[in-house]
Amino acid sequence: MASPPLPPGPPPPPMASKGPATPRFTKPGKRLKPFFWNKVANPAIASTVWNEDTSEIQFDLNDLEATFAIDNSPSSISQTSLSSLSKKQNLTTLLDITRANNIAIMLSRIKNLGLSEIRLALLELNDEKLTVDDLKAISKQLPTSEEVIRIRDFGDVSKLAKADQYLSQIITIPRLTERLDAMIFRRKLEFDVEEVRPELNILKSVCSELEISQRFKGVLKAILAIGNALNGTSFRGGARGFQLEALLKLKETKTVKGGTECPTLLHYVAKVLMRSSPELLTFSEELPHLEAASRISVQNTMQSVNQLVSGLKQVQTEITEANKRKSSPLNDRFISTMEIFVKEASTVVKSLRNMASEVEDKLRKLLIYYGENPDSPDALKPEEFFGLILSFSASLQKSSLEVLDAQAKLEAPKAMPAEEETSEDKTLESTMKGDKLPPSQGSRLLSPTGSQGRALGRDLDQAMNSVRRTARRQQRAAARPLSRIFIDGAPPSGGSRFMPPTDAAPPSSGSRILPPSEA
Repeated sequence: MASPPLPPGPPPPPMASKGPATPRFTKPGKRLKPFFWNKVANPAIASTVWNEDTSEIQFDLNDLEATFAIDNSPSSISQTSLSSLSKKQNLTTLLDITRANNIAIMLSRIKNLGLSEIRLALLELNDEKLTVDDLKAISKQLPTSEEVIRIRDFGDVSKLAKADQYLSQIITIPRLTERLDAMIFRRKLEFDVEEVRPELNILKSVCSELEISQRFKGVLKAILAIGNALNGTSFRGGARGFQLEALLKLKETKTVKGGTECPTLLHYVAKVLMRSSPELLTFSEELPHLEAASRISVQNTMQSVNQLVSGLKQVQTEITEANKRKSSPLNDRFISTMEIFVKEASTVVKSLRNMASEVEDKLRKLLIYYGENPDSPDALKPEEFFGLILSFSASLQKSSLEVLDAQAKLEAPKAMPAEEETSEDKTLESTMKGDKLPPSQGSRLLSPTGSQGRALGRDLDQAMNSVRRTARRQQRAAARPLSRIFIDGAPPSGGSRFMPPTDAAPPSSGSRILPPSEA
């Protein structure tokens, strides 16, 4: 019986891969410009395109060195430059690149001061070496708590970049953020006071002017009479007063006849005033601060005063904190300098605060006096209230000129030969061009009679000439922005660095101020 066949032997070992051999390189004779790439790791080569054998392909690289050789001749870079480059490459920065660049830019603007000199100027509160803009720039680039820890833990700060070294200098100044705020406040106080004080003076003056202006009250009385006559026995009639917003509605109310002589209720008001009391047309002459007051934001002004008060309190707090420290850096003059400053500034800020409180009280009383409710959510802001009166004044004067011109055209001779032109016609043409009216010309246009008419004519002439002058002056001033600094026309006084605010002229006392219905 035959024996069973033997089992097959083990499989032969696998044949070696025919992948590419490890590349061989010939060391170039010159240093070549490198080509930056990321190499594929050897274990991963087997499953990639790089494992395919392409040894039969030959590449001619004879001109490689000529094309990519780096010129190492010593003439291209001096030894000094190489040394400087090597030194820069060895510097370390602990800051974000954007942060480091911002600090470097800031340092470049503080001219002629080294890093240690900047620190010394901050300690000494040196006004000559650091400007207000410098202080503001420094306050925007203060080190964070993380940066302080990294810099302190680094060790040899000389190996750090310039921005890092700068931070290492200023982190030794105690309460640097608060110190800078106090320094900036000290440097800006005089400027801020000279900006706010004229605004308070203007607001104070315009309140007094509106309280005592008899012409403006006369205009309101005339409008009240006309309005009650129009409204008759309706629920709108019998009014003892009206809110001043109605002044702007006068030019929106059309007359029945229309035409150029009297197209709106505002023109009719002007016509009535020209007949009876033409001097009332120029009531704005009694309100010289009205235009300036209409451009002042009372809220911003009061906020500026409050910021000065709180800023001075913060400086006093910093002096207290500095006195609590057991030791201070060498050359630290914060306490001595700021104590003198606070003593001088306290009088100024206190006077300014009292003046602001007085102005707030006057503004509130003025709004109530003219029938406004300052506590209403829809209440006019003071600057809106002043702007309303200013706009009405301009519209009233414009309407009066239009009424006068329309009447002059109606009364002009319709047909007259050129050679028979009279002196009166020349005068009328001059009037239409805006020239001054001769005596009694207004009476001829409005046709009043008797001595009273002649007096009214003279008053009308004067009033209309004043209206024209005002209109021309307003046109010239329209393109000129109002400066918030020295708005009262007075330059800052010399002598002491801080001067208490000069109060505006007090309103005349002893006269009883009547509401429009009683004026």
